[in-house]
Amino acid sequence: MKKFVFLMVLSFPVLSLFAQNAASYEKLLKGDLSDFAGYWVNGEGDRMYLRPDGTTHFQGLQAGGFKKSSNGTYWWNVYGDDVGAWAVTILPVGVEGFYDVQTDTTKVRLIAGHDAPGSAAGYYYRETAFPATHTTTENLKLRTDQGLSASTITVLSKGTRVLLQRWGDEITVDGVSAMWVYVFTPDGLEGWCFSAYLRDTRVQ
Repeated sequence: MKKFVFLMVLSFPVLSLFAQNAASYEKLLKGDLSDFAGYWVNGEGDRMYLRPDGTTHFQGLQAGGFKKSSNGTYWWNVYGDDVGAWAVTILPVGVEGFYDVQTDTTKVRLIAGHDAPGSAAGYYYRETAFPATHTTTENLKLRTDQGLSASTITVLSKGTRVLLQRWGDEITVDGVSAMWVYVFTPDGLEGWCFSAYLRDTRVQ
């Protein structure tokens, strides 16, 4: 589990695919992240989901109003014994990556961790569309962990699109053997489910 989250977004020009205007940043200063909400993925294949209220799936902490720094970045942070340090920083387009890391300065970027990553692979970019890999073939429980005793987060309706992130252990349920899989949903939920009731939509 990640203990610290440090998010970084860029301020973007009008021609940028995810350009935010001045109003977006005014909202950001008030803790409204709706213009930045959605899935983000880095070069290592890790994903995060940023919600309009500022929460992510890392700690569930809620970002309040941001502050604007003299260098043009926007930032928010919190400290606590239970979570350590949390920081969210937003940088305008054209600003180079930290520690002279070369990134695509024409796009919005996010980073997660207690510090800026030392390589470009650690920077997150917003996904244009949810990259679903599978669809549920039955109503399917999404759980907090592998195992039938794990708590249920929600029940995914038949036909729900999910993104398979990683494979887990094999289990037999009602005579059917399959793997546990960790998945993301289009609305930002994530957890474990039984893969016997998933159809790979990438296979024609």
